[in-house]
Amino acid sequence: MAKLDAGNNSEQPIEERQDARPTRWLENLWQDVRFGLRVLRKNPGFTAIAILTLALGIGANTAIFSVVNAVLIRPLPFAKPDRLVRIFETDNKLHLSQFTSSVPNYLSWKEQQQSFEQMGLIGFVSLNLTGTADPEQFNSTSISPSLMPLLGIEPVIGRGFRDDEEKLGSAPVVMLSEGLWKRRFGGDAAIIGKIVTLSGTAYTVIGITPPSLAILTASDINVPLTIDPANQPRLNHVTVAVARLKPGITLAQAQTEMEAISRRVGQQFPEVKDWGTQLSTFSDWIVGDQLRTALVVLLCAVSFVLLIACANMANLLLARAAGRQQEIAVRLALGAGRHRLVLQLLTESAMLSLLGGTAGVLASVWVVRSLGASLPVGLLPISDIRVDSTVMLFALGISLCTGILFGLAPALQSAKPELSKVLKQGGRSGSGGTRPALRKALIASELALATVLLVGAGLLMQSLFRMQAVRLGYKPQHLLTFQLSPPAAKYPAPVKAWVLYKTLIDSLQSLPGVRGAAVSSGLPFGSGNYTRTPMAPVGASKLPVGDAVPIDWRVVSPGYFKTMEIPLVRGRLFDEHDDTGSAPVMVVSQKTAQTLWGADDPIGRVIRVVGSGKQFTVVGVVGDVRNLALNQDPIEATYMSAAFRQMPLMDVVIRTEGNPNAAAAGVRQKLREVDSELPMAAVRTMEEWISTSAAQPRLNSGLLEVFSVVALLIAAIGIYGVLSYSVNQRTREIGVRMALGAQRGDILRLVAREGMMIAVAGIGAGLAVAYAVSRLIASLLYGVQAHDVFTFASVATVLLVVAAVACYVPALRATRIDPIVALRYE
Repeated sequence: MAKLDAGNNSEQPIEERQDARPTRWLENLWQDVRFGLRVLRKNPGFTAIAILTLALGIGANTAIFSVVNAVLIRPLPFAKPDRLVRIFETDNKLHLSQFTSSVPNYLSWKEQQQSFEQMGLIGFVSLNLTGTADPEQFNSTSISPSLMPLLGIEPVIGRGFRDDEEKLGSAPVVMLSEGLWKRRFGGDAAIIGKIVTLSGTAYTVIGITPPSLAILTASDINVPLTIDPANQPRLNHVTVAVARLKPGITLAQAQTEMEAISRRVGQQFPEVKDWGTQLSTFSDWIVGDQLRTALVVLLCAVSFVLLIACANMANLLLARAAGRQQEIAVRLALGAGRHRLVLQLLTESAMLSLLGGTAGVLASVWVVRSLGASLPVGLLPISDIRVDSTVMLFALGISLCTGILFGLAPALQSAKPELSKVLKQGGRSGSGGTRPALRKALIASELALATVLLVGAGLLMQSLFRMQAVRLGYKPQHLLTFQLSPPAAKYPAPVKAWVLYKTLIDSLQSLPGVRGAAVSSGLPFGSGNYTRTPMAPVGASKLPVGDAVPIDWRVVSPGYFKTMEIPLVRGRLFDEHDDTGSAPVMVVSQKTAQTLWGADDPIGRVIRVVGSGKQFTVVGVVGDVRNLALNQDPIEATYMSAAFRQMPLMDVVIRTEGNPNAAAAGVRQKLREVDSELPMAAVRTMEEWISTSAAQPRLNSGLLEVFSVVALLIAAIGIYGVLSYSVNQRTREIGVRMALGAQRGDILRLVAREGMMIAVAGIGAGLAVAYAVSRLIASLLYGVQAHDVFTFASVATVLLVVAAVACYVPALRATRIDPIVALRYE
């Protein structure tokens, strides 16, 4: 039998002298699990708090990791996706990158390249489905027959496109998405071979595309991409080019070859002599740097929350260990090995963590489903966000690691009590065995992590506020928008298409409560046509002779500026006389006028569109408009009259006197009167478009704010717990001080000072860390510096106030200790 003398542990513990059967460790584990369950049942309050704390940390990590796993980790649903690349065109002279591709250039690349197994194109069309129920407009793409084999995907049913079906004059065939097939046609396999009417043309359904194709096309209808080089200029960048690398060929090797091909093509065709190519992996193209940065920041933030929860759990276990010193001392005295005690205590911690992890995973399943349903369409490139086996393994792993992380220090400390001292105390709760310094360090670390989170959340919130307060250049209130795509066969551009739009505008303006209506090839923040093309001033200008500038252009009807309330700065706007029978005219933005002519009057100046050679006379200057995103300053923009040209997809915008949604029914009726087969698509208010534009910054800011609040609450509870425990441990000391004449204010300051010293140390360390790492989120900020002094000062102030409140309650309780009772304490 082991000796009771703590100073002589030379004898081998009894448990170590038991048989060494191979299954002994399993029996020990089972015993530890049963004993741990009994201990947890005896302390339901502690167990509930621990499970809730861990469920918050592990659940939040699991939910965010589900998104990270889907977007960044899980391979794209294509064959060998690491071999797939996107081919961008670049304007080397103007230092512009990531243009879409022109069909003639693609054909030249395909003819000369040796690096790719296959190449394919994706074009964009807009088609209306009619003849079955109400007419409906769908996102549609034209794809080359090689695209699906290149990606390594097969139709759900039916077949893909054949090579001969991309030739001019081939029979019209179509592939429907699986979603459209199930929603509109009930998932009936008999759809194969049937005829559907798309924009007035009869198409034969030959197959159903899998959901994976929509990652690239975001479309419900796919038709063969028809190649007609004679009518597709080399500077007309309207398609997405993709390719699959040959085995053994690296991205760098393919890039080198494509650069050489671009130079040869430029020598053969002078209009593209300044153009090159840029290859990008599918991962970099689809995800993008900003989204990747945002997801990594959120994953780091939620990991901080878990670390704070671990620190709090360690503090709870340290406090709990003080009450178990008698139990542990007796077990050691009876011969229990210290390593067995450590394992048993770690088993308890792991059980707590697994229970918390189970609750957290169940919560994360609900959070992920809710998140997927509430996120705007297109915010994430991968819509299949789920808690899969990889996520479950992650949750199990962090649950076990968390249990060890917060349980190890308390277990090691609890297994080394001063046996003689503890056993002499009998049933009284001793103060030995706990290290105040360790508990204080844990709380300081919680505050430091909370500080980093709050600084990040503060910076993102400021960025979001400033983004939403920017000047748009127009008034978005009371604007209703929708998209229209009239069939080209029925409404050929420009004459008949313009007659349709003019008739529709006149009809809409007759509606009660409608103040104006117009059409445009692209609305601010909308999903219409956005085109930037090099343009050059003709004659004297601010630019060097021969230089061009990439300028955003769109076509608009004469009433567009009035409807949008974009101010006229100089000259005139379009009117009814600007039509196909008059000289081509253009309205430019202030930034365009400044870039091309500086302070000189731009009215009457001429702009040439590089490539087509068309020239337009400037008749007016309007205010700058943010067209692309809230966090992007206005770029150079020009406007052409819709009487000259219309795009296949046009936006209609209506200004109302009241709620724009209330006018939707009347607008729909007017459209039916004009043409009953034209569907309204993407019906939204302008404020909804703006809200969608800010969706990702709002999500980043909101999630980080939630994590920060949770972290702050956990840290505040931690400070309160440490000080409450300290007051309990120092009851006798406080009583002596009060008996010797100490005033209640002195006791209040004594206890509060102890807590505030911890808070100041933790907050100071957190500010230093935040200063060092805040530059990592600089790419997510707008209008605020990563080291913004106001944000850092505000966070420090808030944390100090919260810490002071957390310190006040235990300090106040200490002032109410009765000296007589305290002197009798233990």
